[in-house]
Amino acid sequence: MSAKPDYYDVLGVERTASKDDIRKAYRGLARRYHPDVSREPDAEAKFRQINEAYEVLRDPDKRGQYDRFGHAGPGAPFGAGFDDFGGIGDVFDAFFGGGRRARPGGVQPGADVRVRAELDFLDSIFGVETSVVYKRLEPCGTCGGNGAAPGTRPTTCPACRGAGQVQRAQRSIFGQFVNVTLCDTCGGRGQTIQDKCAACTSIGLERVDVERRIKIPAGIPADTELRLTGEGDHGPRGGAPGDLYIGVDVTPHPVLERKGDDIASTVVVNVAEAALGAEVEIETVDGPSTVKIAAGTQAGAAVRLRGKGAPRLRGSGRGDHLLHVHVATPSKLSRAQRRLLEELRETLPAGGDRDGRSFVDKVRAAFR
Repeated sequence: MSAKPDYYDVLGVERTASKDDIRKAYRGLARRYHPDVSREPDAEAKFRQINEAYEVLRDPDKRGQYDRFGHAGPGAPFGAGFDDFGGIGDVFDAFFGGGRRARPGGVQPGADVRVRAELDFLDSIFGVETSVVYKRLEPCGTCGGNGAAPGTRPTTCPACRGAGQVQRAQRSIFGQFVNVTLCDTCGGRGQTIQDKCAACTSIGLERVDVERRIKIPAGIPADTELRLTGEGDHGPRGGAPGDLYIGVDVTPHPVLERKGDDIASTVVVNVAEAALGAEVEIETVDGPSTVKIAAGTQAGAAVRLRGKGAPRLRGSGRGDHLLHVHVATPSKLSRAQRRLLEELRETLPAGGDRDGRSFVDKVRAAFR
């Protein structure tokens, strides 16, 4: 059995990569190898591998476990690794509260499916109803999910009598003990199929395209994961379906930036506007808005527009809009502008207002 590839190699990032670097690498690879668009023969396998790597490295706790222990997992005895426990998903389920593994001979539940949804910035602020299209395993339409050719049925495995496992007694220096293993004849299914369904090759499942309408709640931040219960892969032989996890990506806005529940943007004013005050028109999530810049505003100051931010996903109300003020210093001046500024400089002593007049009063006096 070949060793699993390093998750950092799968995404093509360094081990010191930031969360943003990992997300950008994942998005590029996911678009390249998505089974719906890629023509490469192993696209589906690579796509699953890319998703597996991303789900581990995007989570700080899971990434920390992986960095420390790799695929083996912490405390794996005598070289036992992830594969000894049925794959990386089972190990992380054990550490992080999951756990869907079926017992031998029992009905195995289906796997979870993960997809990404790209949202417009404003749709993430106010919510939207959209569709996601993905592939999932469903019972074969030809055999009804039992894996047998039409007109035939599976039969009880004669080796394990339907248990899916066999017991073998062994003796050792410590006495006799019973070793329980999967049945070699039926592979743990408890049934054998003589005439296999040609459509699904006896698996009982087929991969189909599914479209689901989902409601994106207002205020959802990027990298949030939504869950639709029971919308994942169906399990073999009537196993309950897994869940659908929808990872949310948000297209950046050209002007606005989200910081938690607050929205931030920058406005540029000239020296006179900062000194004397001005009214400026800015872009907000609610549309254009006129904001008053107070006289004497300093470079780097922020104007807080209360209630103009993103709706709180968990709670009531909205965040604020923080307008950062940038004072532009002119790099080229006309003769008249230079003369006025030189006259103003003479009336403004360096290091403070020693004559008691405020800076705003001096500016106003100089421009009268």
